[in-house]
Amino acid sequence: MPKPKVFEQLKASLTSMNSMRPQGHPLAVDFGVSALRVLKLGPGEPASIQAAAQLDTPDDLLDNPAKRILFQFDALPKLVRSGKMSGLRAACVIPPAQVSCKHIQVPVVEGATPDQLAAETMSSKLGCDPSALLVRSCPVPTQRHPGKQELVCFAASRAFVSRMMDAIKRAKLEPVGIHNAFETLEHIVTSTTKKDDESQATLVIDLGTATTLVMIVHKGAIVFARSIEHGANAFDEAIKRQFRCTMHEARKMRAEIESLVPAPVTVGASGDSPIPTPKPKSKRQPDLAEQAEILVDEINMCLRYHKSALPDVPIGRALFIGGLAAHPAISSHLARVLRLETRVIDPLSTLARAGKIPVSGVDLSSPQPGWATTVGCALSPTDL
Repeated sequence: MPKPKVFEQLKASLTSMNSMRPQGHPLAVDFGVSALRVLKLGPGEPASIQAAAQLDTPDDLLDNPAKRILFQFDALPKLVRSGKMSGLRAACVIPPAQVSCKHIQVPVVEGATPDQLAAETMSSKLGCDPSALLVRSCPVPTQRHPGKQELVCFAASRAFVSRMMDAIKRAKLEPVGIHNAFETLEHIVTSTTKKDDESQATLVIDLGTATTLVMIVHKGAIVFARSIEHGANAFDEAIKRQFRCTMHEARKMRAEIESLVPAPVTVGASGDSPIPTPKPKSKRQPDLAEQAEILVDEINMCLRYHKSALPDVPIGRALFIGGLAAHPAISSHLARVLRLETRVIDPLSTLARAGKIPVSGVDLSSPQPGWATTVGCALSPTDL
């Protein structure tokens, strides 16, 4: 990482250069676990969808992060061309698995910015040189640590971010923004929260393939964030073990279940009939109670941390996003145990549509909560 003053000068220079570029939303590129997504938005209020393309991850790469990201890097140019989106400014989302998210406490030092202090602390915690990290932070307005400032920090490998930018350039795009998933989701929350509801915070749960992101937003700012290594893959692994099937078969079974806990089988009496009535054959159902309990326990830990940090800021509602949020059994189970007002957000439905839209690999007529980070990326301010 450049020296603090040099870094700030560089950032200011890039910001001024960006102000001279054509205005408008950049093309959003999301290297997700389940799919690579690109989205082009047009001007207006709300913004309009001009093109959208999705390339699903092959089954054999879902559990192989290194090969998956290389596959997506190579596939990006063709996907961009399929939507006639070449030659554009582009912003991209760093995959959650490549971002370390931590709550830290730093001393208040005159002349030092929170990001600078966060970079030093995060590099120490991760055991690497500060220059190897790209760090961003959000202050938490808590008084739990006198003389210190609590920060939510996001750190990513500078080398990995450089590889992402190279992939963007190979697709003949101009990189103008690098965001983490939490930052992009903050814009989704802001657009769905009423201004008169600032007395309460919003819980955001991004139910992804490999991870679940938990975030709490209050007055338009992130006050809590955590990445949980427990997502759709964990449910599929449980089904795979129970039925001794392939992951592909497990995913199909998970998509068809109506409840995370199989209903008990009841056997009625045969009455006075001399011939016993044969018992109906019942299809064995997956039991995902343990996996659901693990996820709920992790989310409750997040809620307890928030309550200890900001006891006067209650959580008023929960928003479910991410591909797994479209699963009725899982989203309804979480809504029931969290005991909060809940909504499954389809971010694409909040955008305007005009005329025939070039679309590839995504059905715009059905809810798409998995596109939340992509939409948030397109709506985020450029930062390069």
